[in-house]
Order: sequence, then C-alpha cells, then structure tokens
Amino acid sequence: MPKLTGEISAQFAVRSGLTRLVHKYHASPLKIAKTFRYENDTFNHDAAPMDQLGVYMMDCSPGLMAGDHYEINVRLDEGARVFLTNQSFTKVHPAAEDQGSTQLQILRLGVDSLLEYIPEPLMLYKDAKLFAATEAHLAKGSTLIFSDVICPGRTQRGEIFQYSRYVNQMKVWYEGELIFYQNQRIEPSIMRLTSPGCWEEETHLGSLFIFSDRLSQRHLEAIAENLSQSEGGAVRVGASMTYKHGLVVTVMGRHAWELQDVLTTAWHQIRRSLMALTPLLVNK
Repeated sequence: MPKLTGEISAQFAVRSGLTRLVHKYHASPLKIAKTFRYENDTFNHDAAPMDQLGVYMMDCSPGLMAGDHYEINVRLDEGARVFLTNQSFTKVHPAAEDQGSTQLQILRLGVDSLLEYIPEPLMLYKDAKLFAATEAHLAKGSTLIFSDVICPGRTQRGEIFQYSRYVNQMKVWYEGELIFYQNQRIEPSIMRLTSPGCWEEETHLGSLFIFSDRLSQRHLEAIAENLSQSEGGAVRVGASMTYKHGLVVTVMGRHAWELQDVLTTAWHQIRRSLMALTPLLVNK
C-alpha cells in the first residue's frame, strides 16, 4: 500500500433526534471544511421535514500529485442522514511511468441510514495515472446515492484522452453479501476510444449509483421516463437495474456540466420516487 498522504475519517450518528458529526479526523491536505443542516421537505404534507446533515470536504493542495495516496472513510450509524460533497474538481497531475496516484474510499452505512455522496468531477491531466477504489457496506434499510463524473483532461488546452491510465473499482456489500462489482480500466494510448460502440465522439462519462433494498422496477421506469427528454440530444443516457438492490444511470457527452445536469435530474427523481423527498438544493 502506498504511503498515506491525505486522509479524512468521519462518523455520523443521531443525537437528540438530529444527525451530528460525532467523530472526525483529517490529515492535510484533505480536511472537512464545514457542516450545515438541511430540513428536507416531503411530498407527504402531513410529515415533518426530514433532518439531514450536509458536509463539505476540501483539498488544500493543487490535487493528486505523483505518488499521492488519499483515503476517505465515512461511517453512518443507525438512522443518520448525510449529504457529502467536495468544493472543487479532483485534479490528477502527471506521473512518471513507475508512479501514479491512488484514492481509496470506504463508506459504511448503518441500519436505515442515508448517504448522498455527490462529488465534483474528476479531471485527469496529461500523463496522469490514477487507481481509484470505492467500497460501500450497506445495512438493512440503508440507502446510498453516489455520483461519478470523469473528464478527459483540460479540454481548453487540448488535453483530450492524453492521460496514461485510469482504473476505477467499486464494490458494494449488503448485509455482508457482495451485490455489485465494477472494474473499469481506461488506457487511451492502447484503446480505440473513438471506435463505434465505444466512446465515439463523446469525451466525458458520468454515472449515478443508487443502492437500497427498497428499489424496484417502478423506480427505474420513473427515472427512464424523466430522462427520456435527454435522448437524442447532446448526451447519451442509459439506466438499468443491477443484480440486487441497485440501479445505475450512465450518461456520456462532451461537457461535464451537461452530465451533471442529467445526473442531478435522476438524483432528484429518485429522491421523490424512493424517499418522497423534494430536491436537495446545494449552493457552492
């Protein structure tokens, strides 16, 4: 395992009826910048607003440099509800052939907890190498909503698919059972990314992962109907159920903001259909 160069560890629990940050540790350049409280309105007018804690993470450095290894550990105790994000794009800088950057994220969700993790996009600079891994452990009744947007480089500088390698692994467990595994590897120098059936003319890739034991086919249908207006436009969109307790929305396009708009639409739709909650309005 590479030497740790940045770390965040946070634990959330319900205290006196409110979700609170009960433990935190961060090591520079990563830090928890601030927390703030949401009162989610529900579509059930007889129900009280649902408390949720918002959390901003921050990287005080220019980004992941060659040899950097970041770890982010987040634990939600029973009933905790958290919205987690960061302040800016995650930037991955160039690395020599024998170097690279790594990032490990471990998310643990207790019974009936909710984690909405919507970070800013990942930008891979020319000659960048990144190995990223995310592990999520879900308990009964918990819900995870997680977004992931990949940019091909600094496009205004002509850096399109000039990074060396990007590996992204994601594993999700439910009550100790592995229910989802993704192993994505992109090496532009040896792959024909512009070939038919591959990336073709698109340059950006985004995904919204939703995991809950309350998901059903009707939630997929609601998202598909809501996203149908995006088809045939500037982006390509697809959505499908996973093997168990999961739903994934995938979108491809040429601009990060276009992908974020589509994924935000899907996110707001699943909040409505799965949790009867109004959209979460996030200011940055």
